[in-house]
Amino acid sequence: MLAVLRGGPGDSQPVTAHGRELVWRGCLYEFTGDRAKRLGVERQVFEHAADCCEPFGRGSEDRCE
Repeated sequence: MLAVLRGGPGDSQPVTAHGRELVWRGCLYEFTGDRAKRLGVERQVFEHAADCCEPFGRGSEDRCE
């Protein structure tokens, strides 16, 4: 399905999703059921999981754990 990311480092990024969760550059995004228009196409919205990819005091190389 065509999707768009909301929040986090991938905000507004158009993607193709398969399922109810996706990982984009090490960050978790979850299906919301919302729809948004991006690049002229209606897309499903995936919201950034707030507990993922947040800084843990280790510099810019933080990843989901």
